[in-house]
Amino acid sequence: MTQVIIAEKPSAARKLESALKGQRDVIVVPAVGHLFGLKGIKRGYPVFDVEWKPTFEISKSSAFSKKYFLAMKKLVKKADELIVATDYDIEGEVIGLNIVRSLFGKKDAERMKFSTLTAHDLQKAYFNRSKTLDWGQANAGEARHHLDWFYGINLSKAVMSALSKATNSFQKLSIGRVQGPALALLAKRELQIRAFVSKPYWNIFANFKFGQAIHKEKQFWEQKKAKQIFEKVRDQHGTVSKIEKSLQQILPPVPFDLTSLQMEAWRVFRISPKATLVLAQKLYTAAYISYPRTSSQRLPPQIGYKKILNALSRNSNYTKLAKYVLTTSLKPRQGGKIDPAHPAIYPTGELPKKLDPDEFRIYDLIVKRFFAVFGHAGERELTNLEFIIEDEPFVMNLSRTTKNGWLDLYAPYLRYKDVKIPSLLVGKAYAQKTTIEQKETEPPARYTQASIIKELEKRNLGTKATRANIIDILYQRGYVFGAPIQVSDLGLTIVDTFEKYSPQIVSEELTRNFELDLEKIRANKIKKETVLDRAKKIVTQLTTEIDLHKEKIGKELSKALEKTREAERKKNTLMKCQKCNKGDLRVLYSRRVRKRFLACSGYPDCKTTFSLPQKGNLTMLKKKCEKCGANLIKVKAARKRAWELCINCGVMIENKQE
Repeated sequence: MTQVIIAEKPSAARKLESALKGQRDVIVVPAVGHLFGLKGIKRGYPVFDVEWKPTFEISKSSAFSKKYFLAMKKLVKKADELIVATDYDIEGEVIGLNIVRSLFGKKDAERMKFSTLTAHDLQKAYFNRSKTLDWGQANAGEARHHLDWFYGINLSKAVMSALSKATNSFQKLSIGRVQGPALALLAKRELQIRAFVSKPYWNIFANFKFGQAIHKEKQFWEQKKAKQIFEKVRDQHGTVSKIEKSLQQILPPVPFDLTSLQMEAWRVFRISPKATLVLAQKLYTAAYISYPRTSSQRLPPQIGYKKILNALSRNSNYTKLAKYVLTTSLKPRQGGKIDPAHPAIYPTGELPKKLDPDEFRIYDLIVKRFFAVFGHAGERELTNLEFIIEDEPFVMNLSRTTKNGWLDLYAPYLRYKDVKIPSLLVGKAYAQKTTIEQKETEPPARYTQASIIKELEKRNLGTKATRANIIDILYQRGYVFGAPIQVSDLGLTIVDTFEKYSPQIVSEELTRNFELDLEKIRANKIKKETVLDRAKKIVTQLTTEIDLHKEKIGKELSKALEKTREAERKKNTLMKCQKCNKGDLRVLYSRRVRKRFLACSGYPDCKTTFSLPQKGNLTMLKKKCEKCGANLIKVKAARKRAWELCINCGVMIENKQE
């Protein structure tokens, strides 16, 4: 009897083959993610008649998947038993379901469930596999795909139709079920920042040898009052009127879920949420960490704390820390978030063979966090001082760490600033130098890629696995740019236009309700057909609203699009073309070879082109190349030293001052 096991990716298939090599008549065959996707049966919009088709028939970019499809097809007649061993989440369930149903022609299959790709966990999942697919996950996954297709394809077609009518040309724009509310959230913050009017205020400081105190009123909004008090206390002795000491406990952190890992990777390394997920996925497929697409902040004892720590102790980077953690009570601090499918992210103990720098950064962060959750609480001593200077009250707050506790296990990823606490006496006067500073109130902070994902999670928009990709799409479409995130005029116009003519497209409430419905489908509390029928009615209403205002929507969007393109042209223009002295040298991107290059805007009259480094921001300098006299370009990539380049003769100069 031949068992065919379906893995989600070739790397996972290799792990499964190795783990189950002692089993007879077992064939492991890999997919490459989704082998099937949704395709509309009719043209136009709104279209709700869709069917699952092989991805290589839908998109040229998925042509590579055809050989995997054909390899599986050869096994159809051989398969006496079918076992799905894709990732245990709704996407993995949909991948498995489509292969079982559309390729093998079966209604159901057995299911392996695992959170790591270690041999032990794969063997355990094989021998304890369930008799059926997880139909709650499968139905929720299918419903999500249909919802995203209904919204994304139909609304994007309606918007592009309006834009094409205004410009008499095809223009690519997109809007989606989560994309709209996410953009609206960013646009709201952008408008708050643009509308913000700074207000001046004054601070008065008393600078002692042992630290700086500030007037208890903190902010003075009247310059006259601030200057009067400043002159009154100027360089007069300050008498200690109060000393209060207290101890503050610093509890260990909770284990990483995907969102908190993305937040921390951005805070510590400035690695984007999308890149963090890609790196974590690589570590997972190599069996170095558990499944990263989890919303759990809990580590169940069943994962084997002692076994993992003993394994990590064999890694020279972690020997000392792992052995110390083994001496503790091994009771991790657990978080409040739970995921029914997977525990929090943790290292498996497998010894990494070779990691690139960013992979090691994420791996080390996960290992140190795993150690830290078992650590003892730290402690900080807080000292609050009050002074009287010519009847005016001043305050100073000082703190220092008295017990490191778990902080030693998490080093170097969290450090508190410590100051020396002076020995002062109540009633004693101390010399000080007084200063006054004028400042201005600041607008709300812009969202970073990490903080917007946290906000989307808080508002229940999107999923842990899709939020980073949604933000990435907003960048690709030119709706947002920069770090921290700024919203372009095109992005603002899209939100403003939909708020005027079809506000539900950017409605948080509508999207959030669908997310709740998907959870109900997963829990078998509601049928997917009920949710999809409601979605069809709403999408029909939205496309009708767009069509009713097609001309106005098209004109508003076309103006914003042209403005954005002009700004992009200016941004990508580095210098005048030194060959023709007419056109500008602009940074362009070739879709064919997937590389950026420099080309003259005077094409086809001037066919001047230059190669460019593929990473880093480019800035034209006034500095000339010593060899040919052309302007040099500064190249600065993330976390790397800047260097200078002459595109004309290819001279590269390291910038020693960076």
